[in-house]
Amino acid sequence: MLKYLFRWSAVAAIGLAVASAAWAHHSQSEFDFKSVVEVEGNVTKLEWMSPHARLYVDVRNEQGKTVNWNFELPSPMTLMRRGWKRNSLKPGDHVKVKGARARHFPDIAYASVIRDGNDNPLFTGVTQIYDPQQAQPSSPK
Repeated sequence: MLKYLFRWSAVAAIGLAVASAAWAHHSQSEFDFKSVVEVEGNVTKLEWMSPHARLYVDVRNEQGKTVNWNFELPSPMTLMRRGWKRNSLKPGDHVKVKGARARHFPDIAYASVIRDGNDNPLFTGVTQIYDPQQAQPSSPK
């Protein structure tokens, strides 16, 4: 009896671990990759945490009001593989950021291109998404 109880406890523990990992994983479906936003401003914070790093940038909107944009980045591990460090961007650094706007939040985006104050690109680790071209009907010969 004790042997079966141990087996079922182990199966339940594994099931919970797998379920929690599946729950934690998510897609970028909250972002509209056809709605591109480009902003320029000063870094307020770089959060170096899993599953995604985050970059916060103060940007002046058309009305002159400062808006703090929240850009999702790849994981810290991906950023490190691309040469980033925790201090690659510091508060006050001037940046230009291009990304896919969030569908339901006006000041959140998934960063695809980041350029420093000298207009040098900083790789974010995001793979460029290509839209397939519509096939054109061929004309008869």
